[in-house]
Amino acid sequence: MKNVTRSAFAALVVVGFVATIARPAEATPVAFISGGTAIWAWDTNSNSVSMVTNTNGGVDSLIFDPQGNIVYSLICCNALGRFNTTTLTNTVLNNAAGPGVADMTLEPGGNSLLVSDAFGTTIGRLNLTTNGINFLNVNARPDGLAYDNNGHLFAVLGLNSVAQIDPTTGAIIKSISTPNQPDGLTFDATTGMLYVASDGGGFYTVPTDLSSATFTPVLNPAGAGYVFDGIASDGNLLFFVIRNQGGLLYDLNTHTVLETSPFISGADDIAPVSGLGSPVATPEPATFALLGSGLIALVRRRVRAGRSRSHE
Repeated sequence: MKNVTRSAFAALVVVGFVATIARPAEATPVAFISGGTAIWAWDTNSNSVSMVTNTNGGVDSLIFDPQGNIVYSLICCNALGRFNTTTLTNTVLNNAAGPGVADMTLEPGGNSLLVSDAFGTTIGRLNLTTNGINFLNVNARPDGLAYDNNGHLFAVLGLNSVAQIDPTTGAIIKSISTPNQPDGLTFDATTGMLYVASDGGGFYTVPTDLSSATFTPVLNPAGAGYVFDGIASDGNLLFFVIRNQGGLLYDLNTHTVLETSPFISGADDIAPVSGLGSPVATPEPATFALLGSGLIALVRRRVRAGRSRSHE
């Protein structure tokens, strides 16, 4: 993989649909989205997008490691890579991670991450110190992955269910049917719920005991359901990736779309915006060399605000 020394972070000028509803003041200002071979930063305050780095490979999913670097899956290349936010370089961590490396979650403690092989039936565990990997066989196609705040692991399996997985053996502890094309998965510590992005035009809300699965449709201005891929959560807000289009911000309290981002070619997944694998949950990253923009200031203010709230 070719290293990238600096990114221009040129703002795109494509205008996204913006709802007239006011966005809550506590909304996360910056979300990070994969698109094609690049990683993009979506500033939800100005509703603009800027390129963070071009990995020169097909990026599927992404998370932040405990050092504030971005780890991403290269579904093109059987590999996992890392964008170092201090040196602004890309490095391959492991090139034997599986042909369908896709959705990821950081594990409690921050020493390892899990990554789904969407072309097979395994979940890989990457040691972030040694970059070695081993595999759990879950006997079904895995997609979205998430831990709750009690250390329980959940996965979208077989494109039709959500399951609690034993993180040591890969055994399915229990599961619930989510038949409307589930894909991405996130846990929100504020609501205590799992949220599942659906290719079928909305999302599922699932309690962690997997006792129910409630589907909520989300319609676009033309009246059709959005095809959601990646998902992240922050309190009463859900951040979706509309496949091959860009980001969407949704208010759980009012059940309204607050904003959709400018166009992101090949948009696929989103890094967590709170909790495990998010910038807020990691040490503050070094300057991204955001040329001509104040984006890093927004990220840093969010990190500090998140830390302050966590100590209240």
